Amino acid sequence: MNKGTDSLLKLVLPRVGKDDPGSLLADIYKAMRAIGFYPEGHPKREEIVAGVYESLRQYLQEHELSLTISRGGFTAAGQAVRADANRMIVSLAGELFMRRVQQLIFLPDLSLEDLRAFLQLLSMDQKNLARGGGMAQLMPERGIRTIWANEIDLSVIWERRQALEEELKTAEASGDGDLSAEAENAEGETGTAPAGDDKPDTDSLMELLARMDRETNDSRYQQFARNLAAKAEDCKGRGVCAPLFLVLHGLLEHSADTGRSQVQRDYAAFTLEQVADGVMTDFLLQHLESKSAQEAAKIYPVLKKLGAKIAYVIIQRLCLADGLQARKSLAAALLAIGPAAVPPLLAMLKDERWYVVRNMVAILGQIGCRESANALRPALYHGDQRVRKETLHALVKTGGDNAESMVIELLDDKDAAVVLHAIMSLGLLKSKKAVQLLIDIVEKPDFFSAQLKKKKEAIVALGRIGDRRAASPLLRVLESHSWLPWSKWDELKVFTATALGRIGDETVLPALKACAAKGGTLGKACSEAVDTIERVAEDIYE
Repeated sequence: MNKGTDSLLKLVLPRVGKDDPGSLLADIYKAMRAIGFYPEGHPKREEIVAGVYESLRQYLQEHELSLTISRGGFTAAGQAVRADANRMIVSLAGELFMRRVQQLIFLPDLSLEDLRAFLQLLSMDQKNLARGGGMAQLMPERGIRTIWANEIDLSVIWERRQALEEELKTAEASGDGDLSAEAENAEGETGTAPAGDDKPDTDSLMELLARMDRETNDSRYQQFARNLAAKAEDCKGRGVCAPLFLVLHGLLEHSADTGRSQVQRDYAAFTLEQVADGVMTDFLLQHLESKSAQEAAKIYPVLKKLGAKIAYVIIQRLCLADGLQARKSLAAALLAIGPAAVPPLLAMLKDERWYVVRNMVAILGQIGCRESANALRPALYHGDQRVRKETLHALVKTGGDNAESMVIELLDDKDAAVVLHAIMSLGLLKSKKAVQLLIDIVEKPDFFSAQLKKKKEAIVALGRIGDRRAASPLLRVLESHSWLPWSKWDELKVFTATALGRIGDETVLPALKACAAKGGTLGKACSEAVDTIERVAEDIYE
């Protein structure tokens, strides 16, 4: 065994004290966040990753960094890494633990490429990562050879590393030279492009995608996908993104193809996320904002597959968008993403700009996720009336017991306009819980007709709800007399007759017919109510 191998196999336990890796772990967490926040090629992203790499390289000059991970922190050399002064260490441990990484080793010959690939995996959406096989499986598949997960025996690591290198060499040489040819093309594309030629090697991209279409072997499919991702990165590096849109749709079809193995479907989703990252995200969203609704609709399936990660970016663009078309397209994209967009939308409810909160609430209402109804409570009591009304609309669209209870709370609100919207919302929700409360509003004495609008809205809501408990109280209103101006009282009775027709209780028919015989506007309303009740009754008896 050569000297390099001896160095790798010599496991030296890290010293605790001045060599405590706590600061390194905090820096790794910062770099992971930078990978997820800054787009591909952003100078700040590269600066942070390069800084972490330099710190790790110096630490690893004398020994490996071997870590045991629990939900609450790290253990190195048998001693817990102190995290009380830096919560980022605990956060990193939590991220790794959720990705089922219990052991982690950084080898002395750590490469910048391996660190970057490791951080990229760590910043991926957990569901896509799990579908791809998890961190421990994807790390060697991505060619990471100087960082290993869930393996502490360095002799085993070295054997696996040698096997991985041999496997990659064999894969490149197999398939009648196909893979080796692709590797040569990839190397050529990462080099300097011919002067004056800005056109990407689209044939190579499409040829790879075509081979993936036909491939049945999982290992070869994954190799083709890695080559495809490498070529995509080269295109993005040169700012040529248009051909990648076809690649994304091809990968989208693969991920949804039930005729493929689960391995291929998961790896297609994983590769799609890679290709769509960085400048490609900006490309997709710029086109989304500028294209017609029909053309923009072609982008929505890709965004839906990317889920919550892309939703954060879309929301930020929506907050800054100027044109109506751009805002509509971005909002439609969030609707296409659906429930996966709910957490980032809810996070924006804390924004200080009232119009931002209103827009987020409107989109949440369109998505209609009942599980998020309680999270809308702060917006229901927002300082701006426009936000409160939009929240009521959202709760009507969301529906459910929680939505009903929250709207009922507003019946006692000090803002009269909000109370009217709450009553209307309860009618639209067909809230059985609110029936007696609405009856109380109708029957409450009002000598100076100050509550007339409120009573009308309550009567309309009771008609929409259709609960027969309201029939007798509404009939009393129809038959009662008042010293209010005739026009106002007659108008209230017209609303009452219409509501009784919608409730459909046959016991009120005699009173309605008697009132209908008197003619006038109220008589016409009562006659229509009678027709409605009798028609519904005939349908029931038939």
